[in-house]
Amino acid sequence: MIELTNLPRRLPGILVALATGIPAGYLFDRLGTPIPWMIGPMIAVAALNLMGVRMYSPPYARQMGQVVLGSAVGLYFTPVVVAELAVNFSAIAAATAAVFAVGGLGALTLNRVSGVDWKSTFFASIPGGAMAMAVLAERYGAQVAPVAVAHSLRVSLVVIIIPFALTYGGIPLVPSAYRPDVPLDYWILAPWLATGYVLGEISERFRFHNGSLLVPIFLGAALTLSGVRLSAVPHWMTDFAQLMFGLVLGARYERAFFARHKLFIPFALANSLFILLASVIAGVALAWAFSLPAATMIMATAPGGLAEMTITAQALKISVPLVVAFHLFRVVVVNMGTQYIYTLAAWALARRRKEVPKSKV
Repeated sequence: MIELTNLPRRLPGILVALATGIPAGYLFDRLGTPIPWMIGPMIAVAALNLMGVRMYSPPYARQMGQVVLGSAVGLYFTPVVVAELAVNFSAIAAATAAVFAVGGLGALTLNRVSGVDWKSTFFASIPGGAMAMAVLAERYGAQVAPVAVAHSLRVSLVVIIIPFALTYGGIPLVPSAYRPDVPLDYWILAPWLATGYVLGEISERFRFHNGSLLVPIFLGAALTLSGVRLSAVPHWMTDFAQLMFGLVLGARYERAFFARHKLFIPFALANSLFILLASVIAGVALAWAFSLPAATMIMATAPGGLAEMTITAQALKISVPLVVAFHLFRVVVVNMGTQYIYTLAAWALARRRKEVPKSKV
């Protein structure tokens, strides 16, 4: 309801964002870039926002995009695919551990070079979702602003760099072993999308993070496994989902916000690149260790958001269920375990600082 309450004030900015984002998406699509309807609008809206042309994403843009994407992804979860995910659980767990290791290294590096306190750099470097990490940062007395800046920059970099690197970097894109062969039926699709939207909204009211994406995935997977015939999601709808994500990401770049924290931005940018590079190395290593496609593992360990990485995998036709499983497990563990890992890390650092003077005596 908050988004609708602000609608009259934000309507001009929403219309400008649509007038900017749609042509940008079309241009990037004509240029043949990967996930054009997300990258194009994101870059165009973010650039104009930073120039002072204030724009906003449409009300419930994130939820609409996530419901469409979740409804499409749920079709992949057949019994054969689920069995394959169970076989790869050890790789999924190893990738999640690598995320924490890479995030911890990024936090220490950012703390050393930027001068921002360790609490803030820790929550800024763990890729568990900007909103969830901001909430934890506030709970533990860290600075929320650096956390928000770092997560915005990192997700944007991942969304731009990873698809281009996989498309043009010479890395073999092994397609998914299974692709849904389901007929398009709008009489089934329309009520199915409406049901996913309502249930997703209800779940998010109960603080279920990314509920608008996960509920349609879980429910669609359960129905698919049960033999219930759903409808395919047409290509134009997944393009619409990309557009919504691009507008949401671009609208985060508020000029005043980045101007207030401009001294921190170069450090956050360097830290984002470090985490991205370390994640790619971890993905390639895990691909070798578990005999999985390198492109799939790079996507699986990429420090981006669940929705962004899912739609990237879907657009590039990489193993969507495996990428979703990796990121879903990471999101659950990171969001549930970050506070405990932070407490343990803070205790270890405090103990180390006490022991250093003793060793010098």
